[in-house]
Amino acid sequence: MKPHAAKGDYEAAFKGFTYPISRAAVFNRGRDKGGIDREVGYVLSLLPEGKFANEDQLKEAVRNVYRAQGVEDAALPL
Repeated sequence: MKPHAAKGDYEAAFKGFTYPISRAAVFNRGRDKGGIDREVGYVLSLLPEGKFANEDQLKEAVRNVYRAQGVEDAALPL
C-alpha cells in the first residue's frame, strides 16, 4: 500500500476532536468531513478499539495501521 492521503488530510479529519475520544467517534467524525482523501476513512476504520487520550496517541495508532499494511516509516503521512 502506498499512502495517498497527506498530513493535511489527517489534520482536517482530526480538527475539533475533544480527547479522550473513542475509535467509533474518530471514525464517524473523521470520515464525515468533506475534502479529505478517501484513504483517511479506510485507515480510520482499521484503528484498534478503545479510546485515544490525545492527538499524539491517535496519530501513532494511524502510523501503526500503515505499518501493518507494509508502509515504511519514511513514507508515512503523519
